[in-house]
Amino acid sequence: MSKKVFQFLNKLKNGIRPIFLVFLHDIRAIARNPAALLIIIGLSVLPSLYAWINIYACWDPYANTGNLPVAIINNDEGAVFNGQAVNVGDSVIDALKENKSIGWSFIDDWQGNYGLNEGKYYALIEIPRNFSTGLISMATPTPQKPVLTYRVNEKLNAIASKITNVAKDNLVSNIQTNFVKTVSTEVMKILQKGAQEGNFNNSQIGKLESTLREAQDNITKTQAQITAANADALQLQTYLQNAGNAIPILADQIDNLQKVMTAGKSLVLSTQQTIQRISAELNTDLGQVQVLDNQNQALISVLKTMNGNTLNQDEIGILKQTIRLCSSTHALLQTDQKTLEALSESYDLTALTFLANSIRYLDRLVQDEYATLNKILPLVEKGSAKSEIDAALNALSGISSELSDQIQTVANTFYSQGSPALNTLVSNLSVQVDDTTDILEITKALLPQLNALAAFCNASSKLSVQQANQLAGLLTELQDNLTSLSGKIAYLTGMDIDRIMEIVQNHPGEVADFLASPIDIKEIDIYAGGTFGVGLTPFYTVLAIWVGALLACALLTVECKDKINGIPLNLKQRHLGKMLLFLSLSLIQSTIITLGDILILGIHPASFSLMLAFSVLSSLTFTIMLFTLVSVFGNVGKAIAVVIMVFQIAGAGGIYPIQTNPKIFGVLEPLWPFTYAINGFREAIAGPVWSSVHHNLLALSAFAGVFLLLGALKKPFHWLNHMMSHKFEEAEL
Repeated sequence: MSKKVFQFLNKLKNGIRPIFLVFLHDIRAIARNPAALLIIIGLSVLPSLYAWINIYACWDPYANTGNLPVAIINNDEGAVFNGQAVNVGDSVIDALKENKSIGWSFIDDWQGNYGLNEGKYYALIEIPRNFSTGLISMATPTPQKPVLTYRVNEKLNAIASKITNVAKDNLVSNIQTNFVKTVSTEVMKILQKGAQEGNFNNSQIGKLESTLREAQDNITKTQAQITAANADALQLQTYLQNAGNAIPILADQIDNLQKVMTAGKSLVLSTQQTIQRISAELNTDLGQVQVLDNQNQALISVLKTMNGNTLNQDEIGILKQTIRLCSSTHALLQTDQKTLEALSESYDLTALTFLANSIRYLDRLVQDEYATLNKILPLVEKGSAKSEIDAALNALSGISSELSDQIQTVANTFYSQGSPALNTLVSNLSVQVDDTTDILEITKALLPQLNALAAFCNASSKLSVQQANQLAGLLTELQDNLTSLSGKIAYLTGMDIDRIMEIVQNHPGEVADFLASPIDIKEIDIYAGGTFGVGLTPFYTVLAIWVGALLACALLTVECKDKINGIPLNLKQRHLGKMLLFLSLSLIQSTIITLGDILILGIHPASFSLMLAFSVLSSLTFTIMLFTLVSVFGNVGKAIAVVIMVFQIAGAGGIYPIQTNPKIFGVLEPLWPFTYAINGFREAIAGPVWSSVHHNLLALSAFAGVFLLLGALKKPFHWLNHMMSHKFEEAEL
């Protein structure tokens, strides 16, 4: 048995030794030939220049958009608002002069259009003559939207047109925000003035309500007198005079109430927008709680499967990130809870009260989770006993399970009760205001008829029974309208007008700012991606490694002599021996590229060792693939390598998300080694998710293994490759 093992090892040694002889022979040949050595040095450095130049060129293009020329034409003629001259176009120009994000050029019509057509400007934005007039018309019964003209020269640069389009959208957004703030400020001033003069408060509305009740009582009495006094015209005339005297009072009060409703429409509109925004924010916050729960479940899995009782820095970073996410989620839930409680108290909605209680309980679970995570952190940092960590994990798992159930409960409550209640509240506010306004208009239209009728009765000494009956019908209609109006006024009284007026009077500026910009966005980067160039580093680094291997296979021969130092070589030994030279060269190329990314460009990877590992594995995999293709298929293999590179540039998701490409690229994406190499570099630079790292390492290793096996086809294709090379030489090409 031992003899057979010795024979096998000796045979293996004799088979491997010629492979290294080929490699050493190539190294000596390069060292003895200065020209060959110069080519090898060039091949080692050239791919790194390709990567560094492209990455540096794309390092931070959006930081230089201030050099992007965009023409601005201001034709606004201005308008008059509340007795004051207003020119929104001039205000926009003044604001843009302070805005350095784009290279704004303020010119006239002819210069702008000529420069745009000639390529001097990437885009043009024209402010029309009626811009201020259109904006001010929003406060009239017939509003007209002003139109900004945006023209872009797509021929100059496709990306530039996208940047200018974003600048245009930001400009429109700023104009809208400033306009809403200005209008809101004016509305607040009107309401504040009304509150100071005592026109808008519960006391005044109460007086109007009392007057309406008195008018209703008078009408009731008048109707009774008409019925009982058809034969007594003089007595009826007396009562009509009393009713006529009440009509001017009622008309004055209706005018006052119409002013209240006109100002109140803006307030109701703001309230509707606020309620709709609250509903959207609740939906978003529930999504963040779900994200927290998912991350917590993943964290529990990591902690339960950790080796020993300690974690590496990346896993501790995930734990700390989860703690921070708990804290921010707690703040959001606190805000949602207070908002729902305030709405529930103001409008007495049971569904909102129940939803607020559910969110309060959800918030308590998040706080418990936060406290438990803070207990686990020091345990894993100082390497406490496994039993202590497991006990804390069991507590965290229980809280997480209860949190998952509560998230489902809150979501069901929100979509089945809370969201419909908010939508109903928004609809009711608009309907109540519109109904009240319509009733006021109808009632006001009846007053001239009643005045005319009262005058006619006063001038007549006698009134027929038929005329009395007609009057009774009109009075009945008026009484019905007044009854409906009294109900609307009671609703307004229940809205606590005094409290609203107090807020408007004491904080008009804050209310106007809130209406103009009710939402602030808080951006949280899960991974510190850095600049645009850092994001493109994985793609250009991987592409440079491939280009380096491709250049080597194109410039250096993949063929080998039949004998080295008198030792005969078979095809496999020549193939593998020659491959060692290409692998060594590719390792040098990838090492230079990777170290240059870090030392020259200033890339700061989250894991240097992982980045270097993917660099080495990518270079080995690419070289094995390309060398095998060229060695087995000759010039056809070189063409195949170029075709694969072209497909990988477009279809590996290196620059644009693969989902934005045509469907065929998404189908082919898993077939390219670029996909896994680029993802591996992204994990190393931004921060690794180890399941993804293992997947990418395994995929690249699989590519290398498959093409090593493909090298076995060299013998069957050797004669065909030799024949094609001979024919190619005969063609003198």
